Amino acid sequence: MGNQASRGRNRPRQEQPPQSFAYPPPHQVQGPPQAQQEPVLYGPQSINNGQMYGGWRPPYQQQSFVPPQMPQAAQAPQQPQELTQTATIRNAVNLKKNTLKLVPLSDSPGKFSIHFVFDASTPCRLTCFVVGQEEPAEGCRINGMKYPPALPGFYGKGLGHIYPKPGAPLSEQVIIDLSQNPEELAAAKGDEYPLIFRLETISEKGLADGHVLEELEVGQKQQVWVQSQTTFACVAKNEEGQHMCKVLKQKIWVEGISYELQEIYGMEHASDGRVKTQHEREEDMEERLCVICLNKDRDTTVLPCRHMCMCHECAQELRKQTSKCPICRNHVESLLHIKMQQKPSNKQVAAAVAASGGDAAKLTDEFQKLQVQQERAVGGTSGANNV
Repeated sequence: MGNQASRGRNRPRQEQPPQSFAYPPPHQVQGPPQAQQEPVLYGPQSINNGQMYGGWRPPYQQQSFVPPQMPQAAQAPQQPQELTQTATIRNAVNLKKNTLKLVPLSDSPGKFSIHFVFDASTPCRLTCFVVGQEEPAEGCRINGMKYPPALPGFYGKGLGHIYPKPGAPLSEQVIIDLSQNPEELAAAKGDEYPLIFRLETISEKGLADGHVLEELEVGQKQQVWVQSQTTFACVAKNEEGQHMCKVLKQKIWVEGISYELQEIYGMEHASDGRVKTQHEREEDMEERLCVICLNKDRDTTVLPCRHMCMCHECAQELRKQTSKCPICRNHVESLLHIKMQQKPSNKQVAAAVAASGGDAAKLTDEFQKLQVQQERAVGGTSGANNV
């Protein structure tokens, strides 16, 4: 039994060693791992049973982690790609896209006649379809026609053929009625197109084998001995709200292979395949020059953007220094050099005049022959992609 004083006597307190904690806690990420450092003690320090206790704190300044730099192998200088020879496909017929238009019939509101201009370096046949479906897997056959096609028209060799022929009756024209169901002609639906114009001619091999245009069936599967161009279009409205023809795409058929034509931007300034007057040549002189040297005519196209903007010499230097198009700054995958044929010389023109003997009709024929010979390829403002 003890007295109150004895019971309230302070008993020696057994000190518990403070718990140590890992820093930073395992569940927190504080950057890249640091090298182990000597602990820094603070507060009352004691030694008990050979163990040291006390708080541990990190150093005040954290060292930033710098990842080791991996040695990089020396890069060899980029070597220009080797030049390859491209195949030239001569298109014997060509519908000029910018001439395709709708002409309203004065006595029939809402009805229009389709007009356009085309070139042919050999005799050809023209067939027009309203709402038809192309079958690419079946030799680009045209079927599923909702309306009977117009009667095929046969044309001789020459430039600037006009469709329909001047003075042709309405029965020989393509007439569309936009007063009823105009949406039918407004857009393509898969392989079904509102307007299809097909120009067909016989290849040189087909002529040697005795084939003629008259044996072709309308819309049939394209034969190997046939060369053709097909233009697909629809009816749209311009900014003024007037109806117009809009070309969707053009395809050519050569030796059993179908190609889709792609426009080359700038070739219309380089050359348009016709003899120009002195005033016209002076007007477009600057537009035809290379954008780099401003001295030589442009004859090289950048792919895939299809900008024809350089001469051959500047293009060779460009491919050694950069891979950007000078016009749009897009990546250059390849360069296409187009060898232009020179325009008719004064001597050639004089020879054509002499051969005509003063006859106006013969003179026109001689000039047509001369222009056909000078064509790069009829409709040569396009590149072709196999489809």
